[in-house]
Amino acid sequence: MSDPQAEGRKTPDPLEPFREMRDAYMDVWAKAMGGAVNSEAYSKASGAMLESFLTTSAPFRDAQKKMMVSALEQLNMPSRADFISLAERLANLEMLLDDMAEKLNQVHLLAVKAAPQSAPKDKAEVLKAKSGSSEVEPLTKAAPHEASAKTAKKRSR
Repeated sequence: MSDPQAEGRKTPDPLEPFREMRDAYMDVWAKAMGGAVNSEAYSKASGAMLESFLTTSAPFRDAQKKMMVSALEQLNMPSRADFISLAERLANLEMLLDDMAEKLNQVHLLAVKAAPQSAPKDKAEVLKAKSGSSEVEPLTKAAPHEASAKTAKKRSR
């Protein structure tokens, strides 16, 4: 027997009319549902249903939250509140360190301006004297990851 596709003829598909009918049906339903969902009445009904669901489920969520905190305490594991508290404390420490670094820069600038130019005492002044720079520059403020990398390198030596 010869192959119908080789001859350029398309084989008849008995399910093609059903596919076309399905596609037309889906298009009609998509348009109808799109219109219904985008209406003001639907959004109000959906909001009311969601509000009632959240109201009725609140006691169950609270009970589940208490059980989870209790289970985590029994297992000596940190809870969400513990992580939040730790993150707040670390943020406060970071702000304090930033403030201290700024104050240290100010003290450094005042000390460099007040020091006699004839006898440099620290490395920064020696380098400035060698380079011929007469401007006073503040200490550089390294990013946290850069500072920790520098500290790690110093410790590994």
